[in-house]
Amino acid sequence: MQIKEVTSEEAEQLQKEAPSSDKVLRTSDKILDDAKEKLSAAQAAQVDEILEGLQRDINCLHDGTRFAKRKAMERIQAQTSSKLEQGVLSGVFAGLCKPLLSLFHDPIEKCREVSVAMVTEITAQMTDVNTYLPYIVPMCVMRLGQKEIVEPSEEIRQLLLELVIQIISLSPAEMPLYCQDIVLILARTINDPFAEVKKLSCTCLINLTGVAARQFHGSANALLNPLLQNISHQHQKVRTLVIRALGALLNHGDNKMIEDIMSHLAQRTFDPCPPVREAVYEVVGGWLVTLMDRYSYFHKLLPIIMTGLQDEVPDIARKSDDLFAAAGKQWEEENEQDIKDEKDFAEADMDYYGVLEGLARPRIGCRILVNRNLSKILPGLLNDLNTWVDETRVKSVELLFSLLLYSESHCTQHLEKILYALYRTSMENGLQAHADKCSQTLSQFIKPTVWKPFVLSALCGSSSGEVKSRVGVSPQLCTSCLRVLSSLVTGSKPDELLQIMPELMDTICKPEVNESSHKPLFYELASVVRSLLQVLRESVSDYTCQLLFLLLRLATVNKDGSLGDVESMISQLASLQGIEVDALYERHTPSLVEQLSGQHKDWTRHSPDQSLFGELLLRSGKHCGAVLQGVYDIFRDCTSKDKDPELRMSMFTLLGRLLREAVCESEDAKKHFTLYSVSIIKEVILPNLEWRAGRTAGTVRCAAVSSLWALFRSDLLSASQLKQIQSELTAQLISNLDDDNCATRLVTCNCFNFVLKVGGQECFGPDELHPLYVELLKRLDDSSDELRLAVTDTLATFFSLLPEDYDKDLYKAHLQVLYRGLLIHLDDPNQAVQEAVFKVLEVGGRLHPQYLIEHVENVKHKHRSSLYCDKLISLFTPSS
Repeated sequence: MQIKEVTSEEAEQLQKEAPSSDKVLRTSDKILDDAKEKLSAAQAAQVDEILEGLQRDINCLHDGTRFAKRKAMERIQAQTSSKLEQGVLSGVFAGLCKPLLSLFHDPIEKCREVSVAMVTEITAQMTDVNTYLPYIVPMCVMRLGQKEIVEPSEEIRQLLLELVIQIISLSPAEMPLYCQDIVLILARTINDPFAEVKKLSCTCLINLTGVAARQFHGSANALLNPLLQNISHQHQKVRTLVIRALGALLNHGDNKMIEDIMSHLAQRTFDPCPPVREAVYEVVGGWLVTLMDRYSYFHKLLPIIMTGLQDEVPDIARKSDDLFAAAGKQWEEENEQDIKDEKDFAEADMDYYGVLEGLARPRIGCRILVNRNLSKILPGLLNDLNTWVDETRVKSVELLFSLLLYSESHCTQHLEKILYALYRTSMENGLQAHADKCSQTLSQFIKPTVWKPFVLSALCGSSSGEVKSRVGVSPQLCTSCLRVLSSLVTGSKPDELLQIMPELMDTICKPEVNESSHKPLFYELASVVRSLLQVLRESVSDYTCQLLFLLLRLATVNKDGSLGDVESMISQLASLQGIEVDALYERHTPSLVEQLSGQHKDWTRHSPDQSLFGELLLRSGKHCGAVLQGVYDIFRDCTSKDKDPELRMSMFTLLGRLLREAVCESEDAKKHFTLYSVSIIKEVILPNLEWRAGRTAGTVRCAAVSSLWALFRSDLLSASQLKQIQSELTAQLISNLDDDNCATRLVTCNCFNFVLKVGGQECFGPDELHPLYVELLKRLDDSSDELRLAVTDTLATFFSLLPEDYDKDLYKAHLQVLYRGLLIHLDDPNQAVQEAVFKVLEVGGRLHPQYLIEHVENVKHKHRSSLYCDKLISLFTPSS
């Protein structure tokens, strides 16, 4: 069976120097004589007796059949397994050494297996095996250390390695002489296909470095590649032992090998098996303390051990922390004079809070190690945050947290690059919580006045230097900046945060920050506001208006509640000022309206400020009386004919809701709105009631007339005010009675009814009323029964306005048209319409009862039912 060959120059040199098995066996005859010389006469006699008894079995080992060899070895094994004195056992083994070692090459696998097991068993009982090492070790090399391993059996290769490990433990002082031979074996067996052989090879390597460190140094390079090829083996125990073997290899070999090793160890920090990761951190932690050239490689070792600080298994994280602390302590002892001043004049340990609450401050040696190597570690780390592998990004951001914790304020010089990395990280699902933790850690050590310029400039898209070349102004970037800002605010101290509040509030209130169609942006903006309220508490009083502005902005896009409870934040803002929410709106509505009124001429239907204006009015409409001029100007300009129809419809919808919901709740608001009612009708509503072709224009007219109806229902128009616009209003309403939109006709009819009631006889005499009834009678033929019923109410109001001294003879023609038109619908198929028309005729018949009876008698026979005709005749016929 051939094993995958792993060659190296060192291994080839060792191969040349290895002795052949023939030479070994030729010289082994001297062993017995040398062993007897060290024994007493009685012991020598006992040895001869035992060997004589086994002589036939020994001969069978050479020339016997398979069965004879097996029986012979069983008898020899039985004899040597009995309790013998050390001297006698040594003498017996001296006689058996040559025949047993020769069986290492036997073609029968069982013979080889038993012979190796016997040698291992016998040497395990001996206290001194030094005499036999020149014969045992070369035989192991011949079986395991060739370019092609000649031992095909996996189990026998395992036994041979166990024998080598036993020899190392029994004769540690002799191992320097055989170090190269054993390295030659390990260079082959580490790549053995059998996992158990790999594990024993790693154990053997670790043991060898402990007893022959000096001699091992020159041969260590030959084992590096075989170990690295097995560091990702499918068996976790193999991976674990390979990592520990690498630890021993680097400690006793050329430290330059660390360049090749570290990338492989870094990959093992992602290993799913905790024992493998634990081995990585233990090995690296040991290097931090024992590696000869560790000062030159701290920047490579620190990222690994600091990754272990965030391991998901608490025990591994604690062990990593202890290992790093031990390295820091040793560094302090080795550099005591250099850090004397830092220790003597060190600041008192800071109190951690927020995300770091409960953590102990790292010892000064660890902090200094990180600070001195931070500039070497960060570039690669920040680059790993941009990789496409999710696990790498997670580990990288966890490592970033550890670096920030240990570097404290020393990370200031790298602040812009760190913040940029956090912007990128906070955009990705799965990394956001880690990025928040890093941001809050930054704010523990870096004052807001320091991070403010970088964060605020990034929010506005004006970053400089390297960062500017890689980022652009985008909603996604703004969103990530806001998330980082929220975490920075959360971790800041209130008194320090107040120093940057003017610039901070001005920035996040800018349109480019809070006006976007990117929904996640508003989620992060809500988080910033929430953090400000939690951190500053009552100190937000100077910025209440700006915060209310932002909260209203959030409310406009929070219809589905995805941004959290915006209402609770508004309530919290009010309570921090010691006032009710109603008083909060009353106090700041004038300022907000003034702020919006300067920009409204450029609004469209989708302008964020237009939505905010509506939200403000609906929440604080009863308090906007003091700024009603500004509100009126906005409505007037945004409903002008040249504006987008969608904007006009939106503004009319807002006006209608404002009049129905907000104004009606406050007498003060109603009083102020009454003063502007004529202007609103004349300048805002009537221009949009004019007929224009198209469905869009029709929808605008419907919205406008609905606003007019809301104004009327709110009782904001008196008779004297109506008189000022009577002719224009009446003419426009008459025009809209013929609108194609049924809803427009219906609302117009209701408005007509209201106008007649409010104006009364003061505004509407016979000459003003007569032009109206023709249009109203037409609506009795409308397709909508609801509209026809509304028209009957309007006609009843119409008749009620005709004076008692109405000249029946002069205006008889008008009455004729009215009576005839109404009597037609007294026989309407709809019972409700019949009843409504009957009530109208009850009112109108009082003007000229006899004339009405005449018309009823003329049409009575044409009606399907004479019920209502009979009622009218009975009602207006004088009793006898």
